Amino acid sequence: MNRKLRRASSKQAPTPGFEPALNALGVAADLCRRAAQHANLGELNTAAAIYKRALAIQPSHEPTHEGLAHVYLSQGKLAKASAQYVELARVLPQTLNDFAKVLRTLKRLIPTLEACLANAATASIETLSEKSIVEAQDASSIAANPYFRIVLESTTVRDIGLERWLTALRGAMLRATLAGEQLAGDHLLAFASALAQQCFINEYVFAASPAETEQVQRLEAMLTEATEPGAPLDAMYLLVCAMYAGLNSLPNVSAIAARTWPGRLAAVLTQQVHEPKLEQDLRASMPRLTPISGGVTAEVREQYEENPYPRWVRLRTPPNVLANLDEQIRLQFPAVPFRPVGHGDLLEVLEAGCGTGRHALEFAQTYRGARVLAVDLSLASLASAKRKIPPALSDSIEFAQADILLIGSIGRSFDLINTGGVLHHMGDPLGGWRELIRLLKPNGLMQVGLYSAYARREVVAVRKRVAERGYRPTPDDIRCCRQELIDGSEQFRFMGLNDFFATSDCRDLLFHVHEQQFTIPEIKDFLAENDMRFIGFQFRSNEEHNHYRNLFAQAGWSFSDLDRWDAFEREHPDVFIAMYNFWIQRT
Repeated sequence: MNRKLRRASSKQAPTPGFEPALNALGVAADLCRRAAQHANLGELNTAAAIYKRALAIQPSHEPTHEGLAHVYLSQGKLAKASAQYVELARVLPQTLNDFAKVLRTLKRLIPTLEACLANAATASIETLSEKSIVEAQDASSIAANPYFRIVLESTTVRDIGLERWLTALRGAMLRATLAGEQLAGDHLLAFASALAQQCFINEYVFAASPAETEQVQRLEAMLTEATEPGAPLDAMYLLVCAMYAGLNSLPNVSAIAARTWPGRLAAVLTQQVHEPKLEQDLRASMPRLTPISGGVTAEVREQYEENPYPRWVRLRTPPNVLANLDEQIRLQFPAVPFRPVGHGDLLEVLEAGCGTGRHALEFAQTYRGARVLAVDLSLASLASAKRKIPPALSDSIEFAQADILLIGSIGRSFDLINTGGVLHHMGDPLGGWRELIRLLKPNGLMQVGLYSAYARREVVAVRKRVAERGYRPTPDDIRCCRQELIDGSEQFRFMGLNDFFATSDCRDLLFHVHEQQFTIPEIKDFLAENDMRFIGFQFRSNEEHNHYRNLFAQAGWSFSDLDRWDAFEREHPDVFIAMYNFWIQRT
């Protein structure tokens, strides 16, 4: 185990560059507020100039990026606005998490997009794909937009209308390629690369007809012949093939990767050939802290070996000023009794069930003094996480395989334990929870995620339908099941969740080998039995969190009153549609 993760100190050491970075953040925030005031008065040129000054001081300041992009939109400068949103997506990829907002922005940046999506919503995939729309003016203008492309390269598309249009466009590009049409031009090559990357990110969850599958097989056969020494090979053939299956599945992929390719195709080869190979190598060297139990634990491990979860691409740019955990808890729950962790210059963190590691990595780069041990059952998930460790975090985080039921054997204790979305997949969730509580230091905090029995009622009903229809947890059956839901007359709330839009994520949602839901009274009883104090629920965004905090304050209710929350959820059963996500502390 990395000894650097075991270091401890009783003194609070100042973070290098902390005060200058804090001052820069304050100056940038003040300039951003001034710019917004000018923008509200219609003084757009002045606002743009001030926003640019703020970005020169704090390049990763999200409100400034958005403010400047909005000014450009208001001025009708769509190219400049698109470029600004590209920068925002690069430095702060979490801004893509609110995909409804992303799509609204895309529609403003690309006036033809709205009509395309409207057509996709009312026509069948086959009808949309009948005519090659690659050469149509609307498709060309969409393909040329750099923000649209970086969205495709950076996150799963989480809108059914946009998914349908992209599915149809992919089919049209396949037919055009096989027909020998020249799909040339920098914009089209860049778009084809972005779409190929999107399809790999979502694990080819887009529907494909039997005819398309046959055409893809023809294309793969052509590629096999074209890799003979001296044979010409069109980059577009490879990109279209990569829209239907990872290039690492081709039998001759080493010969393909050995050639020199333009940057757009090189990015796809990195994603689909080199990175999977690196993850296989990392998997073999992953530390194993405990044995893995049998039964449900072994079944869950097997699922995540086949389908690492969740899918994600980019980590946000590290903040200039590292956060203090105690200050963050007090900011989120200002009226709730809470004892500071008081961790000095070392915050010992356990991420119990880290999956593919995004939360663990973001925690390591966000909080002052954080040293993170991130464990999971799945070596495939851990290898994906380890591949994405930035060099700056190499001494701050360690990934290892471990079973939560046996984790007490590692002989360590932690200031913070996060176990989000893990316990409800265990054969004995409460036993696993107790094991983690034993690893908490006296003032230790725990962040827990559990599925709500009320909010998961639709998921439970559809799972019964999945079983009745005989769907198996294979990529083909997951695609068929999704398409049946998309084409059906009944639209379920969970079809708007992130987990519906990638194969591994959809398997986790609708095909999981084991899941147990909870109610708030059950959580309350467990906390009382185990001497834990409830601090409060945390929601998916600051806006949502503040909405509920203000709602409770206006009603005169305590934000930490679980009885009030139980009554509120009974009246609003979808309030925890993602899951219960809450903070607790030893009493």
